[in-house]
Amino acid sequence: MYFSYKNTLVHYDIKGDFRGLPVLLVHGFTENRRMWKPVYKALSNNLYLIPDLLGHGKSGLTGEVLTMEEQAGMLRALLDFQGITKAVLVGHSMGGYIGLAFAEMFPERTAGLVLLNSHPYADDEAKARARQLAIRKAMTDKTGFLSEAIPGFFAPYNREKYHQEITELIRQAARMPVRGITGALAGMKLRKDRSRLFFDQTDYSTGWIIGRHDPLIDAAAFEKEAARHQYLFFRVLPHGHMSYVENPDELIQALHDFFQTLTA
Repeated sequence: MYFSYKNTLVHYDIKGDFRGLPVLLVHGFTENRRMWKPVYKALSNNLYLIPDLLGHGKSGLTGEVLTMEEQAGMLRALLDFQGITKAVLVGHSMGGYIGLAFAEMFPERTAGLVLLNSHPYADDEAKARARQLAIRKAMTDKTGFLSEAIPGFFAPYNREKYHQEITELIRQAARMPVRGITGALAGMKLRKDRSRLFFDQTDYSTGWIIGRHDPLIDAAAFEKEAARHQYLFFRVLPHGHMSYVENPDELIQALHDFFQTLTA
């Protein structure tokens, strides 16, 4: 299905029980809505809205830089289009950054927020420089960039094990326009720190699910930070950044447990 947002079309799916809890499933960088299939099939009692983000999958672009705020505005427009007042957001990686922007911009539309293999902090200088280098690489050699970047999302010990899945993820991402890749990288580079919003707010439930062997984060440091916030739902799973591939069963259980806290 499609709906119109600004000057483009956004592709999305609706899955699950239309009487259930509305949940926005927000994929990450170079991914698309298809990543969520294990979740909505296993937890089908919720109502899932599952878009392809701007510049990803079958959705178009709205500009050269795809900020987290621009993507969040698209998510709100999707809720409006479907006549849904509030939703829980589950965001994987970049999708978590977008979920944070949504919660800040539209708190009245936010029923809960889960950061999955994600975090609420801005890029430091080293990470911002790395994103700029990635933009240049993607502009000159899209396939080479994806072939290098996507395996690096997996725990090192899983890269051979999931070689077939990695190859398929690269194949899907290669369909993206270069402007989708570079626009997302630029948007992530520009995002602001929203850690206080995530940790200190009390208007809705928050969850944080990370991989102990995620090569993109410092899991031990995040675990220490999470321990300081008693109302935060926190779960560490034994895998890398790509939880829906590396450990779908424990991911689904963690999301089930979080959803249970909303209806208890």
